[in-house]
Amino acid sequence: MPDWMRWQIEGIVWLQGLQPPWAIAFWRLMSFLGEEQAFLLILPALLWGYRKREALYAATGLLLGSYLTFVLKDLFAMPRPFQIAPDQVRVLLPGGEALGYGLPSGHALNAAALWGTLAGMVGRPFFTAFAIGLVFLIGLSRIVLGVHFPHDVLAGWGIGTLVALLMVYGAPRVVHRLASSRRQGVLLAAGAVILLFLAHGTRETAVPLGAWLGMVWGAIGESWRNGFQPGGPLWQRGLRLAFGLFTVGVVYG
Repeated sequence: MPDWMRWQIEGIVWLQGLQPPWAIAFWRLMSFLGEEQAFLLILPALLWGYRKREALYAATGLLLGSYLTFVLKDLFAMPRPFQIAPDQVRVLLPGGEALGYGLPSGHALNAAALWGTLAGMVGRPFFTAFAIGLVFLIGLSRIVLGVHFPHDVLAGWGIGTLVALLMVYGAPRVVHRLASSRRQGVLLAAGAVILLFLAHGTRETAVPLGAWLGMVWGAIGESWRNGFQPGGPLWQRGLRLAFGLFTVGVVYG
């Protein structure tokens, strides 16, 4: 085992030894906030109860981050800490395991992509501090729970931040240029998805690519009818969100 990997394993064992029993539930909650089930609650709440533009950009950042996660995991094929040192590192997840390769951490990458995009678009210091804190805790949870090395999480944070910067500063320019032609937007979105799938076509990459294409086509089609805006009084937003989450749950189930 290389020294740089052994030092990280020792750090994970030290962190796990510091945790009181009640803290494990907290770290599991933080880990859950980086999983797709949590995103299926967060993104509809943004779309139907807050602002459509922020929700669509955040979802795009998340799905691009998910695609890159699987591409990079297959590229590097790096093990997880409990696979290297099963007698030292405990897996503290309820199922007792984590699947797939380690580098980068998908939880850290996706959290940084989504919350970084939102922080950049909202532009309020308090929300930015909240987003940074949440991304940090989600990434740290993966180390404490024994399913990722620190370098996995650091790589995830770095790549996710780059995705967020692309969403905040690059994507709006592309959308602005395509806004004049819906047909061109439909074709270019399909072409981009096909090219990305041909670059790395697996079942795992097909899921975020297909989700993004459906979202983009839906947004373009909805814009033909003057566009949905998630405004209105709180009771109306709550009712809309409840119906939307029920529909998402049925489709997901």
